[in-house]
Amino acid sequence: MASNNELRSLDKRIEENLMEIYENEIVPLKKIIEFVEQYKNFKLSGAEKLEVLFSNNKKDNNSGQPKEVISTHGLPGFFAGDRDAKTVMLMLNPGQDVALANNPITTYDRLKKGDGKDYNISSLSFKDFVDIFKDNSKNYGNIDKDRADNFDLKQAAFLKHWDGWSDNVDNRFAGFLDSDYKKMLKGKIDDETKKTINDINKKAKQIVLMQKLSMDLVPYASRKFEGISPKKMELLFPYLETLFHEIFEKDRKYVIFCSNFYEDLFKRYNKWNERKWHIKRLSGPKEKDENVLNNSKVYCRPIIIKYRKEEEIKYRQEKKLNCSQNAIIAHTFPNKSLPNAYEKMEKYGKFCYEEWNKAFGTDE
Repeated sequence: MASNNELRSLDKRIEENLMEIYENEIVPLKKIIEFVEQYKNFKLSGAEKLEVLFSNNKKDNNSGQPKEVISTHGLPGFFAGDRDAKTVMLMLNPGQDVALANNPITTYDRLKKGDGKDYNISSLSFKDFVDIFKDNSKNYGNIDKDRADNFDLKQAAFLKHWDGWSDNVDNRFAGFLDSDYKKMLKGKIDDETKKTINDINKKAKQIVLMQKLSMDLVPYASRKFEGISPKKMELLFPYLETLFHEIFEKDRKYVIFCSNFYEDLFKRYNKWNERKWHIKRLSGPKEKDENVLNNSKVYCRPIIIKYRKEEEIKYRQEKKLNCSQNAIIAHTFPNKSLPNAYEKMEKYGKFCYEEWNKAFGTDE
């Protein structure tokens, strides 16, 4: 480096400063530009095929480009919780903003948050990447334990009365919606009470995420399942069969499909000639008038999922594996009248559990 007293020509000064900028800004920027170009030309194959399912031809107000309707770049939400769990709850899609999910920084943050280690992401092997993803998905309830979440608490409320949904001693959600909890909600809520309620909520959320298996029909963040053309539903059948395959990997006690969308999807799936399973719909859908949704009706339908092909049935029988699985469609689970109304969801969950027992009996 030149001394302070050294005379430097204009060209010398230009070269010195531009070398610093080149090494510290231009070279990294070139790598960023290469990444951006690669990012623009890449789409997750599964998500790209489903774009047409959610496309509404609306354009973004700022860019004038078609709105992002499904995450084609972000980490998919294939599952959360224990893949060996006795209870499986099936939703429709991850509750995340599409643009946020597509941001590569979100992918990096999700990996870092779960792993809790300092590492250079570019040095990760593919195996490391897969292992971290699966481990984070399994332990999401622990990773996110310090944040209360209304949707997760709805699941805990729904399962409150499902006997034996988990073998863990905390399967009653650590006081969530017990009589003392409800008394606190109805009384004066000072700072101490508020903290107690919040602590119970966070613990209940952690329990329900860690002790069951959750999966989404579409594992990619996407817009709401509204206005889906029946003619395009066949695009979802391979994803439905992925759910069925995972369900039958272990012995399950309860399998709950948490949307009325599944009702129509199952009807259409049963007409698909290439299907590997068949869904037997048991009467219903069951309905009940009670003060759950302001005197509105609530619905559910017990179903049985069965392997369809004789060779598969024979193979599973020889291996002493299940060939059928009892399940239920909880039509009213995502109803907008039940946003954060945990006691209403508790009543609805109890109604569905009673209908389950009527259809399939109990283990007692």
